[in-house]
Amino acid sequence: MNLTPHFTDIELCATSVTKFKKKNLAEGTKQIGKLYMLAGFAERVREIVGYPIIVTSGFRCTGLNNYLGGALISQHLLCEAIDIVCNKMTVNGMYKKIKESDLKYDQMIIETNKAGVEWLHISIGS
Repeated sequence: MNLTPHFTDIELCATSVTKFKKKNLAEGTKQIGKLYMLAGFAERVREIVGYPIIVTSGFRCTGLNNYLGGALISQHLLCEAIDIVCNKMTVNGMYKKIKESDLKYDQMIIETNKAGVEWLHISIGS
């Protein structure tokens, strides 16, 4: 289902961990109001970046979050965070553009996995 012009419920609940794909989507859509809010936040981030963004992690059910080693109080559990990359801009470039904007957010962190792959974690502020 389209939540905004560029983001769907499937995209904001997507995971590459096969055993959690269906459960994560089912749990995420139970919080449809918060998914709409997260999609609106992602739209604003996309607008600031100036290019399409790829959400690599949005909502996470508890099982998925635990499997990934996420924080016990991760904002992903609450539909309040997205991890993003962009094919047209570096993670550092996105960070700088968002930091210089008027976007209200809670956290913005450049994260890296063991393979050296970077992404930007950004969460909705209260």
